[in-house]
Amino acid sequence: MTTAPSPRIDGYVHPDEDRMAAFRRVYDNHLVVEDVYPGMARRFAEAGVERFAEIGGGRGPISNLLAARGVHTCVVDLDTQMLAETAGPAVRGDLRALPLADGSVDGVAAVNCLYFVDHPIEALHEARRVLRRGGTFVASSPSRWNNPELEGIDPAWGAASPFDSEDAPGLVAEVFGHVEVEPWRLVAYVLPDTDAVADYLHAFNVPDWQAKALDIEPPLSITKVGAQVWARG
Repeated sequence: MTTAPSPRIDGYVHPDEDRMAAFRRVYDNHLVVEDVYPGMARRFAEAGVERFAEIGGGRGPISNLLAARGVHTCVVDLDTQMLAETAGPAVRGDLRALPLADGSVDGVAAVNCLYFVDHPIEALHEARRVLRRGGTFVASSPSRWNNPELEGIDPAWGAASPFDSEDAPGLVAEVFGHVEVEPWRLVAYVLPDTDAVADYLHAFNVPDWQAKALDIEPPLSITKVGAQVWARG
């Protein structure tokens, strides 16, 4: 499940403070399932990961959870504002040219970031380069039909990205070989009133979010659709 706000799929731009505030209100008050990160952290820990890289990791939510378990972690991201808010080691870097040595980690996560890269296969090759043999990798991305309740409301709904859950398994398999796909489809948010609906549309960058929120009768449930793709180095 993806819960973080993302800009349009034609390149990353740091969300402005109003959008981030709207997302935090939605996340803190209306999320009705466990977020994706604790489950991923548990799986990396169960795999015995000792050195972990969270690429395109923003504030490093998985790294924070693994560090509490004694794992050595590093967050790599281009967004200096996000990196400034990480709790542990972090470095600015491009997904297509990771500032990490060959085989230097035994766990890599690329969560909700590969759709910002025109050619995500380049980033996947970089992830495999820094992953030691036998290490654990996961990529996670929403479906192009994520948020089905927003069909006809969000003009970007249904548009393919460079790395959505429909294409992700094939792309990861091209680099890593065998993959394990964990699809999801579940109600993640329940928005009880118009203010909450407006916050959600704003957080997820829907054009004309204020006017559109007035046309939606609450409560509104939001269904998340996508997949995690796991592989071994």
